Amino acid sequence: MQNMTRFLDVVDRSYSGPFIDEKEFELKQVADGVSRLLKKYGIKFNKSQYIQQDDDLADRLWQAGLEFFETCGIYNTSTHRVIRYTRREIENVLKWAPSEVTIGEGPDARLYRTRRVEDPRPPQVSGGPIGVPLTEDLWIPVMQSYWQEPILDLIVPGTLATSYGREIRSRSPLELIACWQEAALGREAARRAGRPGTSRMCVEIAISDVGHLSAISSDGFKSTDVHVVAMIGEMKTNNELLNKIAHSIQHNGVILGFYNPILGGMAGPEEGVALLIVAGFIGMHMIYSPASVESCPTHPFHFNSTAPQILRAVSAACTALNRNTHLLIEFMTSPISGPLTESLLYECVGMATVGSTCGASRLLGVRSGVGVVTNHCTGLEARFNGEVAHAAAGMSRAQADEIVRQAVAQYEPLLGTKPVGVPFDQAYDPVRVQPRPEWQAMYEKVKEQVAAWGLPLT
Repeated sequence: MQNMTRFLDVVDRSYSGPFIDEKEFELKQVADGVSRLLKKYGIKFNKSQYIQQDDDLADRLWQAGLEFFETCGIYNTSTHRVIRYTRREIENVLKWAPSEVTIGEGPDARLYRTRRVEDPRPPQVSGGPIGVPLTEDLWIPVMQSYWQEPILDLIVPGTLATSYGREIRSRSPLELIACWQEAALGREAARRAGRPGTSRMCVEIAISDVGHLSAISSDGFKSTDVHVVAMIGEMKTNNELLNKIAHSIQHNGVILGFYNPILGGMAGPEEGVALLIVAGFIGMHMIYSPASVESCPTHPFHFNSTAPQILRAVSAACTALNRNTHLLIEFMTSPISGPLTESLLYECVGMATVGSTCGASRLLGVRSGVGVVTNHCTGLEARFNGEVAHAAAGMSRAQADEIVRQAVAQYEPLLGTKPVGVPFDQAYDPVRVQPRPEWQAMYEKVKEQVAAWGLPLT
């Protein structure tokens, strides 16, 4: 409840801010603003590096993102008004933003804390299918495969493909039923894995605010779980999302703001993606009062976060934020590839190494097959993503860049082929909930090769 006063001010500004047409906001405030500030601050990446290593560039990117948010604000599509703040208000909120938070409960509680660039302390690791459609018969074994991995500090459920055999319809009783089903199935998967107090993101199946408000209540999801609320598009929200925030604040939930700028379009080049990550993270702290913020910047054609342009944007934005704030920030590994493919593991190396080296507080993954192929996910790739993130902690950016370069060389030629791999029950024994021998052998082979590149995997 401590954030309610601030949130009421957000609601007030949603109705009193400048009125503007949405298309005008997109073109003049966002797209033109990004272009103008990239030029003003001379933001240009070194394309020979995947991990940007120029600290002066990172600091200029921070200033550009800060100025962009101050002049642009966030658009509420429900009221057609812009929520804006002064530089002093922004700096004050960022000053008092959390630098650590405990998630989960009992012996499964984990401390989530700020990291710095090239920080030797390992980041937190969150894992799960992250939106992958899961059939009801496999939901528990799939999720148990993640819950049973001790390296995972936070579990992210997959999305129910159906609820009691029925298509899930937004803002209908079926959405509420599905949200409560997710809560119950998750408790059972956690129990089977022996980690009942582990925090989980919620509510993944909530299509609208109705499902979120229902399941985050007594006997549903807990305040120590992570209550996820997204922004829509670049620098936009709406009253439905703000309804979720109001409810989570009422329950003292651990709020995570989620935001996906897209390469091209309003962001323009990869430098623009980095600027919008910085500005979006500031913006979510202003309107959502989150404990932490997360992003999965996306390629417009492959829909992944492991494309070279995205890796450069993440490295620059992550460095800029960690040199100039103490915010808790997270980035997602969202590969093209799926289970039982070597390319999936190499894509994990790319994003997890970039994020960890540049000081991400937590690495999230793995949204295998970019999250669109039913049951194409397993706990093994989440384990590997976490192992890479831990191993890369404390490495120099120059050393890490060479490892990322070798990983990208393995998977970049395959991005257009979409090697989505196989479904869960072909990669895992769904009864024993263990990797099948061929998937285990592939994991060990790639792990050995990456260790030979210089990443200290054990």
